[in-house]
Amino acid sequence: MTTANPSTSPTPPTPTGQRAPRTPSAVPNGAVGRLRLAWGAVVAATVVGIVLCFWQLTGVLDHSRNAYLLDVGVFRDAGQAFLDHAPFYGDDFPSRSGFAFIYPPLAALLFVPLTWLDETTMQLTWTWASVAAAWLVLWMAVYRVLPRELPAWVGRQFRGRAGRAGFSGVLGVGALGFTLCLEPLQVHLMYGQINVFLILLVAADLLGFTPRWLRGAGVGVAAGIKITPAAYALVFLVRRRWGDLARSLGGFLATVVVGWIARADQSFDFWTDEFFAGDRGGAADFEANQAITGLLSRAGMDPDLAQKVMIPGLLVIAVIAGWAAWHLLQARRPVSTLLLMVLAVSTAAPIAVTHHWTGLIVAVVLLAAQLAALVAGRRDRWDWPTLLGSAVLLAANWVTTTIDDPGYQSSRYHHYQVYPEDGPYSFGTANWFYGNIQGLAGIVCLLLLCVAAWRIRTGSRRAAEQGALLSQP
Repeated sequence: MTTANPSTSPTPPTPTGQRAPRTPSAVPNGAVGRLRLAWGAVVAATVVGIVLCFWQLTGVLDHSRNAYLLDVGVFRDAGQAFLDHAPFYGDDFPSRSGFAFIYPPLAALLFVPLTWLDETTMQLTWTWASVAAAWLVLWMAVYRVLPRELPAWVGRQFRGRAGRAGFSGVLGVGALGFTLCLEPLQVHLMYGQINVFLILLVAADLLGFTPRWLRGAGVGVAAGIKITPAAYALVFLVRRRWGDLARSLGGFLATVVVGWIARADQSFDFWTDEFFAGDRGGAADFEANQAITGLLSRAGMDPDLAQKVMIPGLLVIAVIAGWAAWHLLQARRPVSTLLLMVLAVSTAAPIAVTHHWTGLIVAVVLLAAQLAALVAGRRDRWDWPTLLGSAVLLAANWVTTTIDDPGYQSSRYHHYQVYPEDGPYSFGTANWFYGNIQGLAGIVCLLLLCVAAWRIRTGSRRAAEQGALLSQP
């Protein structure tokens, strides 16, 4: 009778459908080394991001103290018009800058608190709130790509669900530093825009942070403040999440009712006139418009024709994006789905100037997760279309200065400014590609995310995002 050698004996069978328990020796030393290398890269990138965050915030806050934030100034004017019972729309709107207010009446009601602060305090408050909103979006995205169990070197304070949330927050600060170097978020902060708050409401729904009984309402409320976010309800439709879809509709209708109760006369004007003005956000050939309408107009197409062409074009993009979103969510990839929808909405919109693309900040987290999984050798956690698309998108939007730089407003930092502000636009191949690089990169990334969805459909790759940053192999 011989005694079995434990090192050569076969692993005892396990019940059908159950995985054999993992032992330390089951993980090859090379895999452990690559995992440690990947986590080291994540930590190093976070440190760099925190440094970038401090550098960028210095310029952002200096700009908020010393410059005039045009858009939040208009929001404040709308809040004051609400208090004074003045018109919100048309030539009688009391705008200090001369720019129009183009949002539904509820938005004017929400902007009333801006009138309680002096100009500088109001601008600084809006800026800090915008930065906090961007960080929250990144925090949610990081949380979705972190493994449920963090490495042993992470302190006890970061264990469990609450600890994982805290660790996501730290990594989110690092990600924030990189996003503050992206042109859409920089321009958002330069003008005091609203888009990052809207993408926060949308992200909370699409990434699953809204309570189940309320999920979908965030998209509806965002649509009630600015119509465009209604397009994100497509995700609920293709996934047959009828409750979420109903809550989106309910949230939107609630904003309409509240706005109507607050200012019935202005609500009537908006929903019967302003709502149908397709050019209220600007002309299609405006050089900062990086939607497909802008790309076509600057290629020589008549702007009105470009708008008409994109009516069926919008439907085509909606169908393709809906198909891709279904497959990405089927593979448990909510962050990719959110980025897909941001790009679909931005490229298909009648007009989408660069700060309308603020939602692309989640690409920073997505690219970091993809690179970390690649370094760790986790082929089940990354795929080349998502990695390449995110990299192209971020490279096209990267800015190497702060918004208080005296030379900030130049084509070196804003590619579209290679065109004169008022036209005319002549077709020159080099200028066209350079001036439209953000829109072109958005289209490329959108198509590559669709390729990722197609690979999921064919079974080539079903890389879930949970644990992409970074779980034990």
